[in-house]
Amino acid sequence: MNNVLPSETISVQHALEKVTRLLETAGSSFIDAQATVEECTKTLVLCDREIQSLQQLDVATQTVEAVVSILRNILSDPALDLSADMALPNLYAGVKLSEIVRILKGEPGDHVPIPAGEVDLF
Repeated sequence: MNNVLPSETISVQHALEKVTRLLETAGSSFIDAQATVEECTKTLVLCDREIQSLQQLDVATQTVEAVVSILRNILSDPALDLSADMALPNLYAGVKLSEIVRILKGEPGDHVPIPAGEVDLF
């Protein structure tokens, strides 16, 4: 069994690639959630406050999609030096989801979708 710990640094390019994939997955989840909410609310009459709350889901979806596009643009720019290393703890500082930290660190694991906790809709 190999007990070697993963490196404590990561190239900026590799970090951006991982973060981009995480955001793509989150964006897909947002789109699925929007479809579910749309289906559930077809027969409901919503007040203005509820409609504004639902619009925030759309804003969040579009924000994630925009950030993914920006990251892809950064990754595709051959003039940037993305091969420099950065300390992993700096990369995941403030991240509360342990599965995200594991993915960024490159630790072995199933890397299954992150299970949802309690649902607090809007």
